[in-house]
Amino acid sequence: MQVRVRYMFALRDRDSEDQQVVEVPAATTVFEVLRTLGLADLELLTALNGASVSDSTALKDGDELVLIPAIQGG
Repeated sequence: MQVRVRYMFALRDRDSEDQQVVEVPAATTVFEVLRTLGLADLELLTALNGASVSDSTALKDGDELVLIPAIQGG
């Protein structure tokens, strides 16, 4: 199945594109996509089709996953 991944803010600097379509097996979770993209170790907020979701959320064909870096500072 195909999932569109959109990168927000600092993650855009990581890649030349701000979004990409990834091919993953059916019932893949958000965490599995993050691991596939090499982003599982980052502190990220995730939104699926406009709603905040956890890493254990299963994806469906055609979903849009938005990756937002957590705000840090002090």
